[in-house]
Amino acid sequence: MKRFISVIIVLILLAVSAGAGAKYTPPYSTEPTAEVWHTYDPELHYFYQQLTDAEKRRFSSRYDCIALGKPELWQYPCGELSYLNIARVNYVLLFDCPELLYLPENYGTDLGLVQKPNDAACARHPILMEERLSLCMEAMDSIRKEPEWGESDFEKELAADRYLVRHCQYQVEEDLGNGENLDDRLRTAYGGLVYGKAVCEGYAAAMTLAMRCFGIPCVRTNGVYYPEKGQEGGHAWNIVQIDGEWYHEDATWNDMDDETYLEDFYPFLNNPSSDVYNVLRNEPARAQLNFRNPLSTSIRYNYYVRMGQSVGDDWQNEIVQIVKKARSAGKHAVGIRFSDSAVLDAALDTMNSSGLLMFGLLYFRMQAEPIWGTDVLYIWW
Repeated sequence: MKRFISVIIVLILLAVSAGAGAKYTPPYSTEPTAEVWHTYDPELHYFYQQLTDAEKRRFSSRYDCIALGKPELWQYPCGELSYLNIARVNYVLLFDCPELLYLPENYGTDLGLVQKPNDAACARHPILMEERLSLCMEAMDSIRKEPEWGESDFEKELAADRYLVRHCQYQVEEDLGNGENLDDRLRTAYGGLVYGKAVCEGYAAAMTLAMRCFGIPCVRTNGVYYPEKGQEGGHAWNIVQIDGEWYHEDATWNDMDDETYLEDFYPFLNNPSSDVYNVLRNEPARAQLNFRNPLSTSIRYNYYVRMGQSVGDDWQNEIVQIVKKARSAGKHAVGIRFSDSAVLDAALDTMNSSGLLMFGLLYFRMQAEPIWGTDVLYIWW
């Protein structure tokens, strides 16, 4: 009997000890527990896949902190991590999870110092996120109704790009005057998909969420552009995978005209890195955090190549045929991609001197403008 009681006591002590240990043992392995994590296939979180297991555990606790509204999870014990590890975790949290619709109050360039949400923000955000994410999902149904929508990934990408161009307007940040900041709308997917106003980050987050919901790998990337020598500005755009190849896609710059929808204006749809990095460079933070962007080398799914609107050395005859086809279809504008900058420059010299294009025995006056940062000539009449 005494022996039986001793065994019971030992088992109780072991259970108590295990319970005490569980208090400090993270419940997380690598993935968050919040259901919002499965808005799309978690494998589509591109930069998340580059985290170490230890970083993934910290990421999971912070993801759940935001998605479940539990501030105590922000610093949940997940092992020792360096400043660089924490910065990598926060980068993935802020730039690789458009479904969270989240921006911290101290959102800035020092990702290692991002602070935990306060209790009020944690309590409010899951409710707001659920409401806004539901509206974003309704926008996915609207994208499926766009005229460009089709079965191929290229057609789905094109429909999403056109949806943003048609339904969203670039909006410089401003204060509403009642103390409400527009950041969480203009800079998140909600801004581009539902609110209808966004800065480049909102366009890029919206595109990331849409592509992933359609099962298409897509990365949001940030960088700096150089509009003029000595000037620069921050920018965000996307890198999308179509048929196993990566392409740069920029819905913000495809929405150049704030007032009207430009016909056949797709100069920033599926360009290779060699084109993009002539005018854009990745912000240093990504390289410093040891993250790698996908490499883009193909032009197979560049919009104008795909549509048969690309020209080479025989550009004069080729442009005639492209414009004839566009006019017969009732169009009033067309974009044309040149094989390289030298051919484009030669065409511009010729067209600027005459301003005329011959159709048989008829001359047709056009207006033409090269699109900054690309080898695309936009022609309208």
